[in-house]
Order: sequence, then structure tokens, then C-alpha cells
Amino acid sequence: MRLLAASGNWNLFIGRIHPLIVHLPIGVLIITFILALLARNSKRAALRTALPVLLLAAALSAIASCVAGYLLSLDGGYDDHLLSTHQWLGIGVAVISVLLLLVNTRQGRWSKAELPLFIVLILMVGAAGHYGGSLTHGDDYLFQAMPPALQSFTGSKKPADNVATYTNIGDARVYEDLVMPVLSSRCYGCHNAQKLKGGLRLESMALIRQGGEHGPVLKDSMPEESELFKRLVLPDNDEHRMPPKGKPQLTPRELELLYWWIAQGAPAGKTVKELPATPRIQLVLEAMMPAKALDHNEYVPSTDVAAADHGSLAALEAKGVKVLPVAANSHYLTISCINAAGFGDEDMTLLLPLKAQLVWLDLSGTRITDAALATIGKLAALTRLELKHTAIKGNNGSPLATCQELRYLNLSGTTLNPTFFSTLSKNKKLEQLYLYQRTTHDNALQSLQQQLPQLRIDTGGYQLEKLASDTVLYHKKTD
Repeated sequence: MRLLAASGNWNLFIGRIHPLIVHLPIGVLIITFILALLARNSKRAALRTALPVLLLAAALSAIASCVAGYLLSLDGGYDDHLLSTHQWLGIGVAVISVLLLLVNTRQGRWSKAELPLFIVLILMVGAAGHYGGSLTHGDDYLFQAMPPALQSFTGSKKPADNVATYTNIGDARVYEDLVMPVLSSRCYGCHNAQKLKGGLRLESMALIRQGGEHGPVLKDSMPEESELFKRLVLPDNDEHRMPPKGKPQLTPRELELLYWWIAQGAPAGKTVKELPATPRIQLVLEAMMPAKALDHNEYVPSTDVAAADHGSLAALEAKGVKVLPVAANSHYLTISCINAAGFGDEDMTLLLPLKAQLVWLDLSGTRITDAALATIGKLAALTRLELKHTAIKGNNGSPLATCQELRYLNLSGTTLNPTFFSTLSKNKKLEQLYLYQRTTHDNALQSLQQQLPQLRIDTGGYQLEKLASDTVLYHKKTD
């Protein structure tokens, strides 16, 4: 048994040398082909003396690459058709390399076959390399990186996958719109129909539920017990970590999203607003608002303004504040402090030089207090304002009355004075007010609704359907 195990380890070790040595015959053969072309000129005929040595090195390294590739294929996890095609192309390269070596050493009547063999060889090297790339990265790896202009020229352009179909993050389908793109970019390369590592495919919810050769990868509502998540957070040097070391890793935001999705039971077809969300995941979700939604948003003025001062932009960015145009070819700005939790009242003056361009402002999770409202009141162009999870109490909310263009206001997770709502009645264009995770002042909100009939007030508190799995029954053990 030990001898078998040792043999298996050696086979796997030699097989994994294949990606290392496979490039040697490719490089040698290309150089040999170039020298053979140059040597056809009588002035460079001396170059031909180098061809036998190069062809010998190419033939031996091609044969070694074939052997290592075969041993690697025994590890499994590859599409049979792609693997077979790549394998036979590699063998063909090795055979033609040997034939070229014989032709070159014999010359005579065989010399005319040299150039055609070289041309066939180079074509086979290219094809073998392409199929090898497909085995490693998926059959569309080349198309994914193809510039749009080249796609149009070749006629291979197709609609982009995973294009967001939502304009509001609350309407996004958690699996289809948010989770699937993460799996596609980080995991499909090794877990698809062509490369079936661990017998696991991840292209659909049915395949994920099916699991791999080691069993299920999801345990509903238990991310810590689900292999799909557990392997993402293993130490870098752990051989079971996914994606493997050297591959692009998931970002903290993507990890947080997958954890939340699995914790909710890994549902399909459910939207963000249908699932309970913690303040932490709310920040992550809002950062995932698609850029295309910004291009046609009704909260952007129709007339443009002058470009913002670069020095003012740099001062905010130095604080970790994210400043972006709301749309292509627009001078209006959106400012987010999602990565600047230390932003406080003393920093608010940095916004004033941008008051003509600033239409969307997100101060969620920062250290601002009611003192910041006075500065916000001077930002007359604001149409969208986020103050979630701040110390804003609204003891004096009157400064917001000067923000007459305000359409959207989010105060979720704040502890507000009920008198604050009476001052909001002066914002005649206000259309959306979000007040999740706070004590509801029903009378004040009813009064505000009467004064602003067009205003949609969302206090959360959605009720989810109770499932049988939500109830755990304990039975007394009997002897």
C-alpha cells in the first residue's frame, strides 16, 4: 500500500511539472523555425548548423511534456473532449519534432519536406496551446479578454453575461444578480463542464446543490459548515484553499456577500429587499449598485455644470472619500464615505467647494452629528442624501429645508427626534424616505405623509414567511 501511495505521489508530482516544461519545446521550436527560414538565404546558411541541436532539444522536451501531461490528466477534473484534443495535438507536436530532426540530419530528397513540416508544426503548437488554455481557464477564456473592437471585427461579439438588470439594489436578485457574477469570475474557471475539479460544477443553483465528489458544498443557513464558504477563508498555505494560491482571490466584500447569502439559506429567485439584512451587509450591498444605473437616474439634473476644482477633489480623496461622476460625460458628482468612517463634522467644509456639482452624498457610518446639517443645508444641488447609522438626531433639522432639490433621504439606523419630520415637510420634492432599524414615530410620520402625499416612507419591518425549518423541536431522551 505504501508503494502504491508513493507511486501515486510521484506521478502527481511529475504531472504537475507539465505547465513548467511545456513552454520549453514551444520556445525552442519557434526559434528553430525562424532560424530555418533565415538559413534559406545563402548568406545565412551557416545558421543551419544550429538546427539539429535545437530540434533534438525540442523533440526531447516535447516528449517529456507529453509524459508529464499524461500523468497530470490522471488527476482528473478535465473535460474529456478538450483533454483528448489537447493530448493528441501535443503528441503530434512531439512526432513532427522527431520527423524534422530526421529530415534535417538526412537532407537530400527529404529537404523539401522541411518547410511544410515546420508550418504544420507551428499550427499544431498554437492549437495545442489554445486547448491547454481552455482546460485551465475555461473554453471562453480568450473571448473574455477580447477587446470589443476585435469582437466586432471577428463577428464574435455577443451580449455580455451577468449584466445587472436592476437599478435599485433592493430589487436585485441575490443569487442571480449578485452571487452568480462572483462565482463566475472567481470559481467557474476550475468548476465548469470543461474543468471539473473535485467533480464540482457551479454554473447553476442545481449544480451547486448537487455538490461534488466529496458530497454537498452547501449547508443551508450555516456558512461556517458549508465547504463552498469554508474553503474561501482557509490559510493561504492550505492546499484546500479556494481559489488556489496564485489565482485572483475574493474581495472582503464578495466574502461578506457569500456569507450572508448562505446564512439566509442560499435562496434563488429572492431579491435583496425580501431578505433580512444587517447594517454590515447593507453597506456592502449599496456599494454594489451597478454603474449603468447611474447613467439614467432621475435624480440627476438635466442641465450640466462646470467641472469641479481638482484641488477640492484631491482633498476629499486624501481623506479616503470616494468621488465619482454620476454618469459618463457629466460634471455632477456622487460622493461616498463608505471607506472613510473617520469623516466627521470638522471635515464637512471640504464639501462646500463642490456644492454646485454635488448631487449625491453618502455619509453613512461616519462620525458626523447634527452639527453637519448646517453644511449639508448649503449643498443646494443635492438630490440624494444618505445618513444611515450616524449620530444624526435631527434636533434642529431646519437646515435641510434649503435643499429644495432633495428627492431621496435615507436615515436608517439613526435615533431621530420626532420634531425632525415636521421640518422635512418643507422639502416639497422629497419622494423617498427610508427609516429602517429605528423607533417609528407613527404620528409624526402620518403628519408628514399628509403634507407630502407623493412621499414614499419605508420603515422596513417586513414579515417573512415562516418555514418549517425555522422551528426546532427537542424531545426528551427516554431510556
